[in-house]
Amino acid sequence: MARINLLPWRSEERARRNKEFLTLVAAVTLLALLSAFATWSYFNNELEEQRDANDRIMQENNRLDTVLAEIDTLEQRREDIISRMQVIQDLQGRRPIPVRLWDDVAKAMPPALYLNNLKREGDLLTFTGLADNPNVVSSLIRNLDDSLWMENSAVRNIQQNISAYEAEATLNRAPTNGERPRPIYPEDSYVQFVVTTQVQSSLTEPTQSAEIAASANGSGGSL
Repeated sequence: MARINLLPWRSEERARRNKEFLTLVAAVTLLALLSAFATWSYFNNELEEQRDANDRIMQENNRLDTVLAEIDTLEQRREDIISRMQVIQDLQGRRPIPVRLWDDVAKAMPPALYLNNLKREGDLLTFTGLADNPNVVSSLIRNLDDSLWMENSAVRNIQQNISAYEAEATLNRAPTNGERPRPIYPEDSYVQFVVTTQVQSSLTEPTQSAEIAASANGSGGSL
């Protein structure tokens, strides 16, 4: 038996098209939402990665700051060690000077001269004493300048010694009441002197040939 559709075919076609349109709109909306979610997820992931990178950069900067601080500390320690080494080297370089210096001072003392005082202030040596005559003081200055360790020797003061023990008036007065006369000492006629010389503190230890030459010069001068 044949079936006859009594509904208008246009209404059915309109309903079908509306359904397809709604399906298409739903599909487009869903696709747009999925695209928006994917885009948001992508940029959110990029943002998280950038934040992680920033955190790593901050951590690396902090680590580098710590390393730089340690380097500064090591540099300071290095400078301190270099300064100490320089002091030690200076001391080692100056170590033979006092021995040679005092040995030359002893050799520079001529006869008929003795010291009352010997003082060192920095690199300046000051000799205070008595000499038989001014020529002896001149010999002392020449001997000091002949040394490899001393230079610029000079007389700062020289005067006739009044007495090593008493005033001149006491020496010349006649004894009274059985008083024994004061004996005459050789020092009574000595001259008082003050001589200074400069120590060559920056001088390195002289070579053997220089010492031999100095000894030869000293021997020639004594002859």
